Amino acid sequence: MNINKFIPVLLEEPRRFCATCGNQQTRPIQVLRPSWRDMIKNYPNSSIKSKELYSDIGGNFPKFKTDEELLNSYLANSCAIRMSRGLNLSGFKLPKSNSGYGTKGGVMSGDNNLSYWLRVRELSPYLAEHLGKPEIDIKLDQIKMPDAYKKRNSVNPTEWQQLKAMKKVISPAEWTNLRKTKGVIVFDVSGWDDATGHFTLWDTRHLIYPGDAQHDDPTNAKYYFSMLYLKINKKNELDFVQTNRIRVWELK
Repeated sequence: MNINKFIPVLLEEPRRFCATCGNQQTRPIQVLRPSWRDMIKNYPNSSIKSKELYSDIGGNFPKFKTDEELLNSYLANSCAIRMSRGLNLSGFKLPKSNSGYGTKGGVMSGDNNLSYWLRVRELSPYLAEHLGKPEIDIKLDQIKMPDAYKKRNSVNPTEWQQLKAMKKVISPAEWTNLRKTKGVIVFDVSGWDDATGHFTLWDTRHLIYPGDAQHDDPTNAKYYFSMLYLKINKKNELDFVQTNRIRVWELK
């Protein structure tokens, strides 16, 4: 055995969590998180195109000939796969099955017997269970489109300002915490047709893979931390796309 070929992986010191029921308390549960150093090195950032990423992962991932072919496929959304990649290569290996965390399926095998979860809706509860309680958990409660507007295609500027005022925004105190906590971040989003949220890393200033640059631009309506914009949904009704919850698991 050649120990020189081993790649060192840092895991944070164990975090201990206890559950209580009445006067009874469970024994502490240890939660190991990958280190920030390993995750920022292994996580595929915006400079890595999805086509290149899937080729690097190998295994059962198809080799797309063009970007257009990929964008029209079931692997067009890469955010959960990117997070899977970062976790797997940082010593936090994902299981082969997502059973118990949502819809069956949605897991593919790559090289080196590593498993990649394809969807936020299963990866999110899995990480919530295995990373422990997030250091930051901000709830921006979902707002509903008033019935009077649903059959319209748009609203006027005054109406839009009234609708925006219904939505909770991140407080200055919450922003202070965000500005000093780097780690795994997940946004719960409603209104999309093909996803329930977005996973990436947060370095206290920027999202390492926002998908589109507009999602990391504080001046844009699609900035993930305050995302709220209009769309016509599958019922052909005016609706919102909006961020409803933000969680950060700190990595050190």
